[in-house]
Amino acid sequence: MKKPLFITLFTIVLALTYSFLQAQPVNSKVRSSRDPWQFGIKASGSYDKVSIKSKSEMKLGYKAGFVAEKHLVYMLYFQPSLQFTQKGYKYEIPFGFRDELYFSMLEIDAGLLMKFGDERLKRGMFLSLTPFVTKALSVNWTQTNINSASPDYNQTTTSNSLEYLNTLDIGFKLGIGYDFNRHWEIAANYTFGLNRISVYNNHKWRGVNLNLIYFF
Repeated sequence: MKKPLFITLFTIVLALTYSFLQAQPVNSKVRSSRDPWQFGIKASGSYDKVSIKSKSEMKLGYKAGFVAEKHLVYMLYFQPSLQFTQKGYKYEIPFGFRDELYFSMLEIDAGLLMKFGDERLKRGMFLSLTPFVTKALSVNWTQTNINSASPDYNQTTTSNSLEYLNTLDIGFKLGIGYDFNRHWEIAANYTFGLNRISVYNNHKWRGVNLNLIYFF
């Protein structure tokens, strides 16, 4: 996703939040003290890559874990989650190496949702802004030499070491979704990792996620 488009999307989310809160009457009844927490489970599929413009391929991944939700005020909701994540990416350095990495991670999300649905029907569309933190637990790193002038040409090595990788990442996701009945939700979002993956380059996580959530 290009930087101008990201800035536009982020500005739209902030403008919608500000304009709605400014439009609320002063004597509106705040519901946050009366609405209980909801708890549920969350399953996601992901399609991930790194932030380089060429020679980067996306890989399928998945996430599964627990989620909670709290109505804060008006249309604003807080939705934290804890998930076990497996995701990866491929990239190629011309006349150098072809790398394929697959990570196992723990991921903590702290989502803010603005729900636009009819409260009486308990369903409708929502927008989300979700800061996250991930911690890499393990990696499967396969590297193939594609330099035809090298004596190790076409040889493949495998490593499980995290020594040259940053195991902690922070970032955020921008998303859109639909709440069917306050029990089932489906959402799609785009990941913007802010920390570089390797200590030797500036590659960062990018990816598309499709989430299915069920609240008990």
